[in-house]
Amino acid sequence: MSHKPASLTKSTIQGTMWAYISRYSGKALNFVTIVVLARLLAQEDFGVAGYALVVIGFLQFNGLGIGPALIYHDDDPRRTNTGFWLALGIGLLLFAGMWLAAPLVGLFFNDARAVPVVRVLAFTFPLSSLAVIPEAKLYKKLAFNRKFIPDFSRGVSKGVVAISMAFMGFGAWSLIAGQLVGVLAAVLAMWLVLPARWRPRFEFDTALARPLLSYGANIAAVFFLGMLLLNVDYLLVGRYLGAAALGVYLLAFRIPELLIKQFYDLLSSVLFPVYSKMRNDLPALRRGFLTTMGYITMFTVPMGLGLALVAGPLVLTVFGEKWVEAIPVVPAIAIYTMLRSIYYNSGSIYKAQGRPDLLTKLHLLQLAVLVPALWAAVYFTGSLAITAWTQVVVVLLIGSFRLWLAARLVQAPLRDVAATLRPVMLSGVFMALVVLISQQLTPDFLPLTRLVIGVSTGVLSYSMAVWWLQRDVVLVAGTKLRAAFSRR
Repeated sequence: MSHKPASLTKSTIQGTMWAYISRYSGKALNFVTIVVLARLLAQEDFGVAGYALVVIGFLQFNGLGIGPALIYHDDDPRRTNTGFWLALGIGLLLFAGMWLAAPLVGLFFNDARAVPVVRVLAFTFPLSSLAVIPEAKLYKKLAFNRKFIPDFSRGVSKGVVAISMAFMGFGAWSLIAGQLVGVLAAVLAMWLVLPARWRPRFEFDTALARPLLSYGANIAAVFFLGMLLLNVDYLLVGRYLGAAALGVYLLAFRIPELLIKQFYDLLSSVLFPVYSKMRNDLPALRRGFLTTMGYITMFTVPMGLGLALVAGPLVLTVFGEKWVEAIPVVPAIAIYTMLRSIYYNSGSIYKAQGRPDLLTKLHLLQLAVLVPALWAAVYFTGSLAITAWTQVVVVLLIGSFRLWLAARLVQAPLRDVAATLRPVMLSGVFMALVVLISQQLTPDFLPLTRLVIGVSTGVLSYSMAVWWLQRDVVLVAGTKLRAAFSRR
């Protein structure tokens, strides 16, 4: 079936904007929570909770890929019911497995405090599995506006519980309890916002379960390997440098994660169902790939470079002097996250083309390079900054290959890829020079003043450069935005 490009463009823009509002409403509340907790809790509290958050994060499979599998396959009530019971069963198995494996986590981190927090946070597996089908239904219908309430509910409930318990002196348990309550609130809200009332029936079709597991297993493998890529540095820092160092390292990720990672991550969740609808239209897929990459980098490049340059005043202003050790880490994390945004769009292409196995192979390649490099950085230097910059070097090398492979899959010439990225990169370099000069001229100003000056000069200089180099793209984007949200 053919889909009109204009219709899919409108769906993509609307979906992205609603997903952005939905995700960032919750994440903004989460960030406010972290800022408050950073001033109430010790570095070790963040590190101890981080043991559980990192380990549990590896196994958040979205029901072993059942959700994406249902998005990919045609609608069928029996398939949906089968998927629900599969996801729930997997969630219960993961909970039991993590409960039994918790002592091994304590041994790995050389810290017995990891055992109870891992066991309690493992309850997120069965809880999250209850939201797999509702979330898949929303994504399949591109009903991203309905995600606002679940994400907002998660952020509010998580923040209220975590901050209240921190004030009462519960330490690391404040973060664990907040996480659990947030998941529960989001699951309940997800069921309430379904566009049509749906309740699972007690039916399970093994013939339908097999293709769900087959497709989903590839997605789950990609997700697991992706989580390993994102968290292997946490594991090594926690094991060799301890809870306090892990707390600092985790906090250094917070702002780049909120501003950059969440942006391209949520866009990917919008693009997968959209790309799936045009998987048989290669020219449309190629145009979508290049256009999306251009729009993503138009936002992520200035954010990454800007965060790297104002890291000092930003950390001091937002988190306080207690977290000064995070300052040399933030620039590397900002650049690393920015570089990932350039090729992240390619993952949706592979999945939409029914080739998630390519992502698996690429993740394995990156892990083969990344793990020994990070181990050497942590073990021999004990430096959080060097560990973070090691991430930058590896993602630059492997990311370039991933971008080339994605371009080849959609038959996009490299000159077209370069032409898409060139104006954004030039604008980013110009902005970086202006911000760098502004920071060099204000070394004795208060951190808040330096931060305001850096952000203001960055926004102004980048806007001028983009308007000069990409005026046509900006005007077209504005036209598409107006068309996407018009009533006609």
